[in-house]
Amino acid sequence: MNMEIPPFYDEVHDLALRLVNSQDETKLYWHLYEKLRMLCENHADSAKDHPFQWETLADFTLDDVAALEIYAKALGIAEILGLKQYSASIQFAMAERYLQLGELENAFNFARCANEIAKNTNDLELRKEVSVFLLEICGNKTLR
Repeated sequence: MNMEIPPFYDEVHDLALRLVNSQDETKLYWHLYEKLRMLCENHADSAKDHPFQWETLADFTLDDVAALEIYAKALGIAEILGLKQYSASIQFAMAERYLQLGELENAFNFARCANEIAKNTNDLELRKEVSVFLLEICGNKTLR
């Protein structure tokens, strides 16, 4: 992805890598998750508030409904800051979570919005992922 990188990118990226590598160690995973959550909370409503941190937190949130709430916060920040690639990426992540919840119509709607935004970016990988997702979801069930 070719997106605006916040100044705390390395710290969030390091926590994300450590979270991935600790998925078999529940106590460590939750400790790292809490560190990431606190980083997000400390940056909230400040000049450091950025969708990247919130999207990353949502990515590691195991509960789909809770993750959707965090993604919604990230999306709001991305829209305020005019960060289209983040908006597309976040809406796509939301579409995937809605699909996991069995909410096909919401999944389709968020994927369609992600697709429209992604078309106006140069992130070919994201555009392809969203297009494939839309084709798969449309193939699984006809939506109204």
